[in-house]
Formats: sequence, C-alpha cells, structure tokens
Amino acid sequence: MERTLFLNERQGLRVRRDGPSLWIEQPGSAGRRVPVRLIRRVLIAGNVALDTESLTAFAERGVPVTLVGRNGQPMAMVVGCASGLFARRGLQVGAIELPPVRERLSSWLRAWERGRRLAVAARLDAATAVHWRRTGVRTMDYEQWVQRLGRLLGAVPRQRCLFHAAIGTLILDRITERGWDPHVGVIHRGEPLGFVKDCAMAIRADADQLWLERGCPTQHTEAALPPDVAECLERHRPRLARLLGRLLDQYGELLREP
Repeated sequence: MERTLFLNERQGLRVRRDGPSLWIEQPGSAGRRVPVRLIRRVLIAGNVALDTESLTAFAERGVPVTLVGRNGQPMAMVVGCASGLFARRGLQVGAIELPPVRERLSSWLRAWERGRRLAVAARLDAATAVHWRRTGVRTMDYEQWVQRLGRLLGAVPRQRCLFHAAIGTLILDRITERGWDPHVGVIHRGEPLGFVKDCAMAIRADADQLWLERGCPTQHTEAALPPDVAECLERHRPRLARLLGRLLDQYGELLREP
C-alpha cells in the first residue's frame, strides 16, 4: 500500500518523528500516528511545523518531499543525498553525451508533450483538438487555450500550480523507484532535477486536465491545499502512475538503442 502524505498549513498543526512513525497533532482532534513505511511521497503546502527528524526519516527511505507556497507555486523538492548514485546513472550520462541520442530523446519528449496536449484537448474541447491535429499546436496556443478554458470554468489560477507540483512529486518518486538519476535531464540538461522537469513537461497537460475538470470549487477556502484537491490527486494517482510507467519504459528502451 502506498500513500501520499498531504500536510496543509493550519494553526497549531505539528508533525514530529516518533520512532518509525510520525506523530501528527492538531487542535480540536486527537493526535494520530502514521508509520513512515506507508508513505511514498509528501506534499507540504504553506507553513507547517515539521521537525528535522521527520525530514531525515523521509530521506532515509527515499521519500521525495515537495514544498509549496501559499500561492500554490512549488518552492522546492527535497530528496536524499544519494540521489546522484542510482544504478542507472551511468547509462543516462553516457547516452546524453552523444548528440544523436540526445536529439532522439528530445524529439521523443516533445512528441509526448504534443500527444498529451491533444489527448486533453480531445477530452475537453473536441473542435480545438481537430484544429490542432490539422495545423499543429504551439506552446503559446496551448497556454492561451488552457487559460481561456480555466476562466470559463471558474478554475482558481493558483491551484493550477498546485496540481503541477503534486504531479512533479509523483514523477520524482517514480524516477527514483526505477533507479534513474532525477538530475540527469535531456531538454533541461545541467539543471537541478532536470529529468524530473523533462517528464513534467511531457505530461504537463495531464496536470492541467485535473485543474480544468475540477473547475470552480464548490466551497471557497483560503487553505493552501484544499481538501478536495488532495482527494482529486489521490483518485487520479493510479492512472497517472501508469502513464509515467509507460514514459519511463520508453525512456529506458531509447537509451539502449544503438
């Protein structure tokens, strides 16, 4: 069983390590214990009192932690120091040093990005999808379409960033699980978490789909991480994990091609 731990800014909320578990306290309810072994990824929104021993517990088990500001923007990703020592790192580095392989991987990532944009448009706006298949879709066209549809549906702009941050956390989890180095990027070569950024670019449209389908919140809240957003993310996590699995399977095959 795998779980995402969502921690949302709340007055009096405190999280500390208690042996192999986390002890979570908040005013008005009984404290609860969460075994660290059940946690696969963590998303922290806003200012949460969390002791460093809790972060150490996550690092020891390779659990990625994403920190999100009150505006929904991802501020940082925390991963253990061993992130550059994965078994497949040599294969990654050796491959992207070859210009033909790097170009092949870049084209493949761009194709994924175009394909996911078309898939989301086909689900939400069939006429636009038909037009894009005929003429192509530029990043500027896609961004204008997403923002226009977001306004029509009453989606909260800052929560778009929140969906992107949550999927970025899932990507980091899946990359490290497969033994790839999250820093060895192709398009984002030389950047921290470059491979995470590559994969996020490829399936960015799927994060936008969750944001758009949620539309106007039924209940308005000032919380950095509204409860229904966390519920939506967990409901769609299995599908997104399968999508990432296909992406990473293809990545491994491309690296090994002569």
